[in-house]
Amino acid sequence: MKRRFDTLDEWLEWQQTIHPLNIDFKLERILSVYEKLNIAKIAKKVITVAGTNGKGSTVSFLESILEKNNYMVGAFTSPHILNYNERIKINGKEVDNELLLDAFEIIDKKRDDITLTYFEFATLSAFYIFSKLDLDVAVLEVGLGGRLDATNIIDSDISIITSIGIDHTEFLGNTIDSIALEKAGVMRPFKKSIFAQEKPPAVLYKYAKNKSVNLLIHNNDYNVLRHTDNWSLTLKDFSIKGIPNLRMVGEYQYNYAAASVLALKEVMPECLVDENILKTSLCETQISGRFQYLQNSPDIIVDVAHNEDAARALLNNIKDKGYKEINVVLGILSDKDVYSIVEPFSSVVNNWFVGTINSERGMNAEEIQYRIKSLFKDNLNIKTFNSICSAFNYGKNKQTSNSLLLVYGSFYTVSEVLKANISSSARKNAI
Repeated sequence: MKRRFDTLDEWLEWQQTIHPLNIDFKLERILSVYEKLNIAKIAKKVITVAGTNGKGSTVSFLESILEKNNYMVGAFTSPHILNYNERIKINGKEVDNELLLDAFEIIDKKRDDITLTYFEFATLSAFYIFSKLDLDVAVLEVGLGGRLDATNIIDSDISIITSIGIDHTEFLGNTIDSIALEKAGVMRPFKKSIFAQEKPPAVLYKYAKNKSVNLLIHNNDYNVLRHTDNWSLTLKDFSIKGIPNLRMVGEYQYNYAAASVLALKEVMPECLVDENILKTSLCETQISGRFQYLQNSPDIIVDVAHNEDAARALLNNIKDKGYKEINVVLGILSDKDVYSIVEPFSSVVNNWFVGTINSERGMNAEEIQYRIKSLFKDNLNIKTFNSICSAFNYGKNKQTSNSLLLVYGSFYTVSEVLKANISSSARKNAI
């Protein structure tokens, strides 16, 4: 097959140039190309996962349970942290470059003069690859919102909305109600949807009722009970008890695990027959960049928290650990609300090491510093750097015993630190 480009990097660089906007909420373009691909079905069953936070964790729980039950599962997620191939996985393994290059070439030929965004190209690639593999289940993580997200051209068998919070206001609106309605767009009439938080916004409940969606709500239609060393999930006609505590840190992770189990109860109930497999799958699930320790004593933790709800959840995970000093490496994208990301930590952080993310979407470190100082009356200790890696190296060198170096603010921030850490480890091993 003669291709437009020979390498993955060349394809990806080109994809970022062919559409004038990075984010363009219109389904007509991707739907038109999808139809030209003549895809009959991407999988026997499809689960769509939307939400402000917790999508990646939920997808990972679903993948783990299905894999350990010997079902063939494909997962599409975004953004990636270390490499692009992370976005499309088959049975937990990243697809290889050849599969991606073949998909890109086919899509490029079928699109004619239709321009596609970077994310639309990725989404179609996942659908094309999935369609060739006779998958039992495809798990689709919504990129942004839900109603007009590229993944929403596929009718799922069940949907999960993990959480609703203020984020991406430029595209989704600046109220909980407007954001909830956008995410509600993944629901399908006469099918079930799971809401993994308590007390959904009234507009979400009303939308579900008007569309004849059977909405299962956390701590209403089902319950999660936490114990010292285990937890349980109960539904009217179903229960599983004595589940070992999760490796994933944070109380909210139990909500996502429970939602994953309930989704599979509806579309793949065979996965729940062997409770030992189910329990093992849940407690062993881990995901990169979510409260991930890079070092202990002194501690270094990275987390992709990039909005207020995620920042508050992150703070809750560290507030009782008794650190004598907490320093933060921070990088934020230009479309984010600095105040909401910084405010939860404003009274507990000793020093802020602010770096500029290596992306056109990254907010300049000096701009972040200016906004922080203008927003907060307290004289926060802020030092700026021209890169995330420079900020991280400085913070690491300043660590003392019983201190924490926390890296957060964006997927991009965590990505740059993890890549640098891998490179550093490789150099040490080579010596």
